[in-house]
Amino acid sequence: MKLLVLDLDGTLWDHEDASLLMLPYEFYDDYLVDAYGEELHLFPGVREFIEWASERFILSIASWNLEEKVRPILEGFGLWNYFLFPKIEGHPDKANMILTTLWQLKSIGYEIEEVIYVDDRTLHLDKVLSKVPNVDFIHMWVDIKSFDELRKLLEV
Repeated sequence: MKLLVLDLDGTLWDHEDASLLMLPYEFYDDYLVDAYGEELHLFPGVREFIEWASERFILSIASWNLEEKVRPILEGFGLWNYFLFPKIEGHPDKANMILTTLWQLKSIGYEIEEVIYVDDRTLHLDKVLSKVPNVDFIHMWVDIKSFDELRKLLEV
């Protein structure tokens, strides 16, 4: 099996720190408005990509955020249930998040042959590459420019 690990801020949506948003959120098609009128927009094609990817990969999340602020966003957009052992934690150690996910998957019988990690920033990349075996990194908006391009890259 292949594990596809996604970042959230700047990768799935246009907000750089969704933990700053204030509940309650009002949801519209592909965006939300927080209690103070701040908006967060899903990038075009996110929903279709996640649905497509969920049939081909185990999907998870590695996000430096506060789960109590971000989980309601994913739930409100109908995306939460696509992810297995998502990590939304208030620290930047994405290598540990991914390793913990791999351990959890192994504990329920999954054998992960490859990890694909998608993030809009390379800030955590050195640590991830040094600690996570068999990881392939895709730099969102640099290596590919859309979720359609990401799908085409992963189809190969």
